[in-house]
Order: sequence, then structure tokens, then C-alpha cells
Amino acid sequence: MNAEFEQADSNPDDPSADTRGASAPGRSVRYPNAYAWFVFLAALDVILTYLILHPVLFSHNANMTESRGAEENVLAGWVIERWDVPGMVVFKFALVIVVIVLCELIGRRRDIAGRRMAEWAVAITTIPVIVALFQMGTDLYFWFYPPH
Repeated sequence: MNAEFEQADSNPDDPSADTRGASAPGRSVRYPNAYAWFVFLAALDVILTYLILHPVLFSHNANMTESRGAEENVLAGWVIERWDVPGMVVFKFALVIVVIVLCELIGRRRDIAGRRMAEWAVAITTIPVIVALFQMGTDLYFWFYPPH
């Protein structure tokens, strides 16, 4: 075992021995758990956005041409209108890369600020996912129980 980790394990009250946020040997990023959730939620956001914006899915009428929703983010809406799904994917994951790089850069100088930024990225990315799931849930409800 590495001597640095043995020393950190030997005195848990020593704040200088805390390596939870620091890049340790063999560890390439500072906040891997937050990044895993962030990437997962970003991917889920792309999938749900696709499902909501493409009207043929979940419709009784196979010839339905109107979308069930609209992109509320003006910049993302422009990207989707111009480049459709491939542009949406590239745009979303370019933003993910920018946020992760910023978290890493900020976290090197101020670990707590970098960790909070990563946590806020996860929290903010959760919002459109929850909204989309709610919208799809109501769509499915009315699909199974149409109004009379």
C-alpha cells in the first residue's frame, strides 16, 4: 500500500491527510461520483428531449406531425432546429465537458468550490429531466386513459 494513504488512514483527525477531493495516484478526476451522475443525467436529458420533440413516438395517430413539446432553452432550440439530434447531442456533451473542466480547474485551487460546482451541475441537470419525465408521464396517462 502507498505510504501516503497509510499515513492518511493512521490519523483520521488530521485535516491535511484528507485526500477525498484531491487527485490521488491512479485517479484522473477530482469528483468522479458527481461527474458520473452529471453525465448520466445529461444523457437522460438528451434522450427525453428526443422522445418529447419527436411526435410519432407514443401517439395514437401514426401520421401525427406536431411535436408534443418545445425546447425552452433558446440556444439549445436553435441548435436542434439547425442540426437536429446530432447537433443536440454534440451541444449537450460539449457543455458537459466545459462544466467538468471548470470544476477541475476551480477544484485545484479551492476544493470545496469545485465540489459545490459539480454538485450544483448535477442538481441543475436534474430539473429538465424531472420536468420531461412528468410531461411524458402525463402523455402516457392520457394515452392509456384518453379524455372522453
